[in-house]
Amino acid sequence: MISIWAITGSVFAHDCALVLDNNSESILNNYTINYTKYQNFLPVEAFNQALIHLKAYCCSQVTSKSCSQKEKENLPKIYPESAYLFDQILDVMMRRLDGNKELAYGLEPDPTGSARRQNITEIANNTSGLTPKHIETLYTEYRTLHANTTKFTDIVLNNYQKNNLATLSLLDKYTTLCSLTKDIYTKMQKDQTIVIWWYADKNSFFSKCENMVNDRVKRENGYVKILMVQKSNQLFDESMKAYTKKHFVEEKLMGLWNLVAKVKDIFKTIVQQAPVSKSCSK
Repeated sequence: MISIWAITGSVFAHDCALVLDNNSESILNNYTINYTKYQNFLPVEAFNQALIHLKAYCCSQVTSKSCSQKEKENLPKIYPESAYLFDQILDVMMRRLDGNKELAYGLEPDPTGSARRQNITEIANNTSGLTPKHIETLYTEYRTLHANTTKFTDIVLNNYQKNNLATLSLLDKYTTLCSLTKDIYTKMQKDQTIVIWWYADKNSFFSKCENMVNDRVKRENGYVKILMVQKSNQLFDESMKAYTKKHFVEEKLMGLWNLVAKVKDIFKTIVQQAPVSKSCSK
């Protein structure tokens, strides 16, 4: 579970007021009506999941007395341990980009992330080896960074409508996660003094958020490199077996068969030249 919640000016600050006292419904309605431009990237049901997780944490760890026993029983048991909505939003968005519906709390995964996961899984499960170049060509589509696209979040959101790898790769989406999370969060949270946003501060939201995203991308690249080596070794092994079969089995067997045929012809000639039985009895 993803959490960067130590980025605050006060250890007592939190976002629990957003989801307690039945505020969740009004926050969700506000997002549904007024923030449609974000809803392809962060669908309403995904935003609602972030609110649910925030409330689950607040009810169990921060302001438990503000939640009824029935509320606590109906809340999920697994969630990021953070009292900040930006953590919960980031967690949901990263899980959707991963492309696995089960890991994304049952939410519909990002289509590009889902396609990438399906392609890589098919390659990994393929019984035949592949050249590294083939895998690299496929994966390059997902990890190509379009600098002009990711420079402004509005451009990303506009291109996300098309969801075209040629203009918005999976890496483009990961790269803009921190900016988009901040953009959404600052519109939801009126008091911005509790969070350090400044890029240059090592304890800022952006520093910790970007470190987290970069680590996720590095691990993805590492997995693909391992897959390239594995499939390359498999292809080499298959080629050697095919060569061995052809040279030492098929060709040698054919040579043996030809030898047997020649010997057979020799015996046939000898039999034909031998005297008949009557001559032998004389």
